[in-house]
Amino acid sequence: MSPVDATLHSVLTGKFEVVAESIRPDATLESLDLDSLPLAELALALQEELGVKVEEHEATKATTVAELTSTLTTKRTAAGAL
Repeated sequence: MSPVDATLHSVLTGKFEVVAESIRPDATLESLDLDSLPLAELALALQEELGVKVEEHEATKATTVAELTSTLTTKRTAAGAL
């Protein structure tokens, strides 16, 4: 598991009480019961943990776990954080 995967799983299970088994690559954030306010909180938590800004369009209800992980990994690589 990559550092981004580990952080995302940690934030989802710890802060949002998402059941770890439901965090699959194809799961959408909406399927994990994240709506507007929790999505904003998720973006802020990930920004704090990973040191990269999460734009509103990058973490929507339709975004999958795999898509968000890929976006964050790319941003961290570009920022030299990996």
